[in-house]
Amino acid sequence: MNRLLLLMMCLVISLPIRSISQVPCDFLEGLSLSGQIECGEITVPENHHDPNARQIQIRYTIIRTTSGEVNYPVIHLSGGPGGRQLSANNIEYWSNHPFREKRDIILFDQRGIGFSSGLPSIEAEHIELIAADADEEQEYARIQELLTTYRQICQEKGIRLEHYNSFQNARDVGVLMQQLGYDRYSIYSSSYGTRLGRIVIEMFPEYLHAVIFNSPNPMEGDMLIDRLHSYSLALERLFDFCAEDNDCQNEYPDLKNNYLQAMAMIDENPIEFAFDGKPFAMNAQDAVYLLRRKLYAADSRTTAPPLIMELKTGGGPTLRQVIAQENNFASFLNFSMWLSVERYEMFNPKITDEEIDSVYRILPLLPARLGFFDAMYRSMEDWHDATMPDDDKKFKPSTVPSLITVNQYDPVTPPENGRIFKRDLINSHLFILDEGGHGGGNFECKAEVMISFLDKPLDELDPGCLNIYHDNK
Repeated sequence: MNRLLLLMMCLVISLPIRSISQVPCDFLEGLSLSGQIECGEITVPENHHDPNARQIQIRYTIIRTTSGEVNYPVIHLSGGPGGRQLSANNIEYWSNHPFREKRDIILFDQRGIGFSSGLPSIEAEHIELIAADADEEQEYARIQELLTTYRQICQEKGIRLEHYNSFQNARDVGVLMQQLGYDRYSIYSSSYGTRLGRIVIEMFPEYLHAVIFNSPNPMEGDMLIDRLHSYSLALERLFDFCAEDNDCQNEYPDLKNNYLQAMAMIDENPIEFAFDGKPFAMNAQDAVYLLRRKLYAADSRTTAPPLIMELKTGGGPTLRQVIAQENNFASFLNFSMWLSVERYEMFNPKITDEEIDSVYRILPLLPARLGFFDAMYRSMEDWHDATMPDDDKKFKPSTVPSLITVNQYDPVTPPENGRIFKRDLINSHLFILDEGGHGGGNFECKAEVMISFLDKPLDELDPGCLNIYHDNK
């Protein structure tokens, strides 16, 4: 037999069989966009390196443009990892986005999340863990118990958790782009989605018109240690802002010392109250955790100081509000997917408890452990046993046009992350914004600049109305 023909036959046999199909959008309860959206799903291998492996489904939605003029569609890569996209509220939000004027918008639940072969996860127990007055070891023991239960459920279902990572995820995106059939695509990514987007650039540059990275999340460092440093830095910048801003200084003098005093008081006597009719006991590690969540908000420079004062005085409406926000966040995030991705990519099994203790010692603004995250990190090693080689975390330089934005007061992805991303993105713009929160800020202004970039991604980009941070130090 002709050797070339034999080689072609082998290649055909090795290609995975994938399919795309339209599905009714009635799985999205409460959606009022009849006729404006299309829903579908693709089937992919759980392990793209083994096309005969267990098959999973990736569910997507296309929100059609409001005009006859159609540019390259925008795919949104959500954060987390583990963040759901396919909900009526989120689709309604994106249906009103300025992108839609000239572009279709493509949303999908990433593998292991929501309607895309979602993994069994601990969302229901999340607030209960925070509400219990558990010390570090008790919380660690409870999380270990929960994760053992859910890991066993996954095993019984035949789920291989090590395949729920950004590289398999990126290959799903490649299949989706191939199957939907547009010439090229733009990507808007946020938080963890930027890490996924960077891998998509590496794997599928031929499909891409331009990529936006909002709050970049590089694949460097360690999942817990990086969070501790980023959070401490955001607190320091918050206290500096309040000391220099007349309004904040007048209303909250000596905010930093009030914060440290509040943490010492809570460490001695947890704040006890009722939330949703159930007892809630907030100890110091819970307070550290919930204040971090408040710093996610775009208005954190005005809303975090009153939360700190409530922590000192025994609670109040701001504290209840942030607990409610955390409860909503838990319904958005699949913790099993979060664990699977971070265990593979951002967990260093060589780091000891003593090394983590030493990090806390050099960060005086974190007088207690970062509740929930700390215990999850200590339990992460047993979730699955796959660790990504360090050499695989190194990306090649890319010429795909890119726009990077990051907020100066972000507690999760600090400005340095933007510089890390820009390092290997040759045709890129980086804007560090004098904004609070994780990815928030002046929405109208950001949209204006992003659309200008997507229209002509290789042109000089005017930051226009963006509130650029100027470092005077």
